[in-house]
Amino acid sequence: MPTINTPEFDYQTYMKEHPPDPSKLQRGPAARHQRRATAKGRITIWIDHEVLDQFKQLVPDGQGYQRLINQALREWLTAQGVKELVRESLQEMTTQVVSALSKASASSAPK
Repeated sequence: MPTINTPEFDYQTYMKEHPPDPSKLQRGPAARHQRRATAKGRITIWIDHEVLDQFKQLVPDGQGYQRLINQALREWLTAQGVKELVRESLQEMTTQVVSALSKASASSAPK
């Protein structure tokens, strides 16, 4: 069965077949605040003024720079995962090449 995380999932068809129950819908500022509170955590971090000013300059007036900082952090974490994957792959390939070279030199060495 396709789920929302699979490419073949059709959201529009799913919503037609499973409409939301109006009695369970939560609307208004209190419900919005509750959804936001469960999706994000509030913490205090120290950021250099220069870095913060650069993020503030990157967003149009009236928009939150916090979202941009979140996006930058997500991208950095993704890049770190990719770097680790590449590092592990390179390490494995290097080990294989060294092993192959040492076997080749051992077999060609005079006895």
